[in-house]
This record gives sequence, structure tokens and C-alpha cells, in this order.
Amino acid sequence: MAPAPSISVLWSFVRLSGSYSSKPICQCITIRYQWSRNYSIQTPTPSPNTGPFPPPKTSGAVSSSTQLPKPTRKPINNPDVAAALDALASAKRPDNNGNYLVRPIGMMSPPKPTDNTGIDKRTFTQKRADFVDYDKHIERRRELVREFSKSYFSEMHLYKKNMGKEWIAPNMFFRADKALYMPNFYGTTLASRKFTDTTTALKGHLSIVKIYSSVSGERQVNSYFGSPENALADVPEEEGYQIVDITIPESFVKSWISKFFQYRTKRVVGKSRYSKFFYAQKLPGQLNLSIGAANRYCGYVYLVDRDCKVRWAAGGYATAEEKDSMQRCLRGLVAEDRARQKKN
Repeated sequence: MAPAPSISVLWSFVRLSGSYSSKPICQCITIRYQWSRNYSIQTPTPSPNTGPFPPPKTSGAVSSSTQLPKPTRKPINNPDVAAALDALASAKRPDNNGNYLVRPIGMMSPPKPTDNTGIDKRTFTQKRADFVDYDKHIERRRELVREFSKSYFSEMHLYKKNMGKEWIAPNMFFRADKALYMPNFYGTTLASRKFTDTTTALKGHLSIVKIYSSVSGERQVNSYFGSPENALADVPEEEGYQIVDITIPESFVKSWISKFFQYRTKRVVGKSRYSKFFYAQKLPGQLNLSIGAANRYCGYVYLVDRDCKVRWAAGGYATAEEKDSMQRCLRGLVAEDRARQKKN
């Protein structure tokens, strides 16, 4: 047993004259030996099996047959977002072009006109209780981590990859007892600058809801209604449904610009639809994922019944199959709504 020396090498460069001198530099190496009192090196004894080196320690080693546990994601506390993610994850994959939406998307609970208004109506006692609530702080922290860990251009890259076609619309509408709810949006309309909600406009009416945030999304939405292949040519609006437009500007500047050029929008939209054309605010948190509207560069179309339930959904540019599916599902929902009114 012998104490182990720890060697520290000190390199020092000493200039013999002034900083502007051309004389050579003297390099001095000083080696100091310090004897350690707390550690020592024991010379290993050679063995016929391992040679002069000791066998490696296997207490903390992981064998090749041992499988490491798979990393698990933190659970999402919002049940609406979790249900929508499960619906999109369990989509049927018939080919490499996309996924068929086979499960309902939307919110678990019915919407209220006071939801997602951005107005804090809590009392001082409730605000103080929420301020010291550790669980709410953790939930808010997770939302911020998800938001800031996402690249600003990720949605643009995804749009270039699949042109907004995240799923393929189903061939049939969802059952009324299985369908989920459309969240409430809050904003102004073409008819008035006074803030109002979309739940009041959707309640009691069969509606075609168009949601988009950009020019590309508006073009995608119009592909379901434009000529020459008009998906609603055989089903006039007087049959018992309404069309609701929900525009969600990305920023305050774009919101101001869109409102400044409202006169152009009024030329295209009929006067009877002024009260059904909304300039809405963004949904808080990840509530937009509950209806599958995850990309602000894409447009989405929904068939919503009189109970604000999402019965059919589509996104991206319309295909011939989706146009036929939309027309067929709209006819079925109109017939279902008439039969329901006769019973009542």
C-alpha cells in the first residue's frame, strides 16, 4: 500500500522583456507533487482469469437482456384535449396519404356563453386561493413548457408536408349520443362591434361551422363550397341549416387589419349572414386541440347540430370523396333534425 501522488502541472509563460520586445519567450514548467492522505492506490494482484486488471464491477451494470423502462409522457389534465388526442391517435390508417377520423372530437361538457371570454370574473378570495394553489401552478407551468418547446415554424413545416391534410373526413356522421361538443368562441361580428358568443348562434340550429386563421386556411375552407364542384348545390340553405364563419386572427395587428377591411368581406358575404360571421379570440391553452384545429395555416369545416355537438369534421383541401361525404352527411342531419322536431 502506497499513497497516490496527484500531479498538477502549472504552465507559466514568462516574457523576459517588454510586451513589444522581439526576444524569445521562456517557457517554464513547474511540476508539483502533492501526497494525498485520503486516497490510496492498491496494486492489483494478477489472476489467471483476469490478468493484471481486476474484474469489472457488475452491481450497477445493465445486461443486454435487461430492457430499460420506456419514457412516459406527463398526463394531460384537460379531459377535452386528452379525448381529442386519443381520437386522432386511434385513427385508422388505410394508406400513407392520411388518417380516417373514426372517433368523435370536441369537448366533454356542453359549452356555455360565458366560456373562453377572457374576462376574469373571480373574486379576490378565489384569486388568492388560486395564487397559492401548487397544483394549478404546476399545470400552468406544463402549458408554458408545451408552448415554448414548440417551434414557431413547426406548423408551417407541417403544412408544407401534408398541405393541412391531418386526417380524412369520415364517410358517416357521428351518433348524437356519442358526439362531443363544440367549444364556445367569443368575439365580434360583421353586424356589430359588440362582443358576443358563438354558442348562442349555434344553439337550436343545424350549422356548418368554418374555422380558419389565415388566407391559406380560408382557401381550404372555400374548397368545400366553391364552384364548379359545389358540395351544397343540391341542399339549399333554406332546408334548415346555417353557415357560420369563425375567423381567428393570429395577432392584434392582423385582427385590426381584418376589421379595417370589413367592407370587402361584406361585399362577399350576404347581409343575412353578417351576424354569423365572427372575428373570434384564440381559445385558451390547448383547447383548440379538442376539435383538431392544431394548425393555424389550415382551415376546418364542422357539421354541428342544434345541441352544439360536432357530428362531422374535415380539414385541409377538400377531396371529391369528402365533398360527397359532406353532402350526404348534411342531408342525413337535416332529415334527423326534421324527425326530431316532429317528435317534439
